[in-house]
Amino acid sequence: MTIIAILFAIGAAIAWALESVLSKPALRYMDMFSYGVIRPLFALIFVIPYGLLTSGFAFPGWELLGIAAVAGIIDSFVGSMLFYYTMNRVSAHEATSLANTAPFWGVVTSILILGEPMQPILLVAALFVVLGALFLVNRSDEKSTFRLSWSALPALGSGILWGFVETVPAKYCLTNGMSVMTFQLTLIVSSGVAWGIAAFVRSRRTPLRFPRRGVALAFVTAILGYGVGWILWLSGVSMVPASLLSPVRGSMTLFAFLFSIILLRERPSRRSALGVLFVLCGVLLVSIFATK
Repeated sequence: MTIIAILFAIGAAIAWALESVLSKPALRYMDMFSYGVIRPLFALIFVIPYGLLTSGFAFPGWELLGIAAVAGIIDSFVGSMLFYYTMNRVSAHEATSLANTAPFWGVVTSILILGEPMQPILLVAALFVVLGALFLVNRSDEKSTFRLSWSALPALGSGILWGFVETVPAKYCLTNGMSVMTFQLTLIVSSGVAWGIAAFVRSRRTPLRFPRRGVALAFVTAILGYGVGWILWLSGVSMVPASLLSPVRGSMTLFAFLFSIILLRERPSRRSALGVLFVLCGVLLVSIFATK
């Protein structure tokens, strides 16, 4: 079961990485409010039929519903807004790598808040992932210098928020009886309402724009991120401790790095190879530990 959970987490990382990289061209066609408000609508087209055909949706009680709703606002509204802001100012692999410090925060918060057992190897794995991300965002090719664009730092905030929500509220709700699909639906609806309010306020100054190419990319990223990514991640979290899967989620850095080169033709620095190596070491450590 642990191996299956890890495979689910890797699948989620691939889906989220592709979503993140495709957000870069999407935000060239649309402002982040237009982009943010339309994606939850597309996600519902996928998630509701999928949920009805599988486990269905059940009312989990007001407490769990409220926790899931707040988690959706924190993760898919505030966290995503910080990420989109960064995407408009730096390269995709840089923004995605900083946001992908999420595994570290996921491990720390799951241990401190959920009371999951402290496993030093998991912290080492998460730190490898974070270290890899830092090498990937280094803009200097000189061995003695490290230069990071301040415009990329809001993505670090995304990483903190994403790491927290993907472990603590998600694990708490699933452990206490909330189904995967109910949690996911609540997350989408609550973030969609938040984006709707923000977009309405924004539209009073600047009209929202929905060009065809931007809408097409919004549809693809919504299915990948809100749909496939969350289904796989929550399925994995429901099987094993959240702290075990958080470092595996760090493989998103590697996939985003590759997708940004292949799809966006970005040119990472020479230190990027070392960053990828650190990420792989982190994922390998947690995978070996899990199989023992």
